[in-house]
Amino acid sequence: LPIYRVDRKDNLASISFDAAWGNEDTQQIIDILAKYDVKATFFVVTKGGETAVSRMKRIVAEGHALGMHSYTHDFHTIYDSVEAFLEDYYQLFTLIRDEVGVVPTVFRFRGGSLNGYDRGVYQEIIAEMLRRGFVYYDWNLSAEDALSVPPPKEQILRNILDRSGRVTRGIVLMHDSNHCTTTVEALPELIDGLREQGFAFDSIDRS
Repeated sequence: LPIYRVDRKDNLASISFDAAWGNEDTQQIIDILAKYDVKATFFVVTKGGETAVSRMKRIVAEGHALGMHSYTHDFHTIYDSVEAFLEDYYQLFTLIRDEVGVVPTVFRFRGGSLNGYDRGVYQEIIAEMLRRGFVYYDWNLSAEDALSVPPPKEQILRNILDRSGRVTRGIVLMHDSNHCTTTVEALPELIDGLREQGFAFDSIDRS
């Protein structure tokens, strides 16, 4: 098995977006990140297409990390078996490799690494994905914005900034989706707030 060195850096925040494609929010998020000089990580859900590939290429070109968050985004399909999970993520891997021109090395489980659908298979999935060179990332700070009715901007900021003072290495979960308009609104103040708490920013990689 490959062994990865863990870099422990105090007060480092990685903002990550579990991403759904075909919306304008992605462009706005990238614009804000560029304005504030922050590198983030996008865990993508996509079956391809010109718009999705174009946006992924822009993400990479601007120095952000591209991770995998599944091809289908369907719990029952992904977690039917270890083989089903591997097949789903391999479809996304090959799409990113062939269409975007980068090799993704990090991934995020649909619903997090331990959820109501994968309890019988998640440890085997982790072992097999690690054997293939992929590292997964959950989160310890969440915008809690994946709701049918998105929370107001102020609530998103509280959800993260009220808890971020308790960690030195923050993995922030946000969502890039059509209905997550308040996530986009909260992003500039979130970056300012984390900086005021002493955090620097970096994207997520295999280390």
